[in-house]
Amino acid sequence: GMGGGGKTTLAQLVYNDRRIEEQFELRMWVCISKNFDIPRIIRAIIERMMGTNCELSDIEMMQSLLREKLREQKFLLVLDDVWNEEEAEWERLKPLLRGGKKGSKIIVTSRSERVASIMGSFAPLRLQVLSTDDCWTLFRQRAFGLGKGEETSRLVEIGKEIVQKCGGLPLAAKALGSLMSSRRGEVEWLAVKNSEIWKLPTKETGILSALRLSYDHLPSHLKQCFLYCTLFP
Repeated sequence: GMGGGGKTTLAQLVYNDRRIEEQFELRMWVCISKNFDIPRIIRAIIERMMGTNCELSDIEMMQSLLREKLREQKFLLVLDDVWNEEEAEWERLKPLLRGGKKGSKIIVTSRSERVASIMGSFAPLRLQVLSTDDCWTLFRQRAFGLGKGEETSRLVEIGKEIVQKCGGLPLAAKALGSLMSSRRGEVEWLAVKNSEIWKLPTKETGILSALRLSYDHLPSHLKQCFLYCTLFP
């Protein structure tokens, strides 16, 4: 599904469900992103599994430890935000994850259907975008919820027009709702609705523009904080 469509959120709901906790002896969550580095992934899985830092540096020893520990338990492993579509790389990782007890499961979240195909996914779930009404519900909760401001008819009208620009993506609706929660003036809401940022060409209309608007309206010290964070992988 598209970025901001709720893949990670849905996986988190499953991962943290009490019934899942009871069903699996071991649960591990690893964020992959664009850096599909096999040793890094193995190390991350081991650290989630052991609950401590992995001091091993030899890849063969890490692979051996991973096989040994997974073989002993029924596990749930979530590989979140996977981008890599190189089948050869996946073939190096897949054998290491096949040794768990019967009933062990692996959940992969990805924007790429090819990743699902390479992994041999069983009944992949393709998330669809939200309806305009559902997007409005998310936006409204953030913008007006918990007594954040008066829900005037004019702001509701402008808000619904802003929501139309979200592309059905929940992250965009929530980001914009949070942005508008601190702005109560009609002029401020119109400025967001009519922003030139919406006209920027993006592969995924809605999410990038919404996040850019949220960033642009941050206080200067928070912008500096975000920029500082980009220095780290």
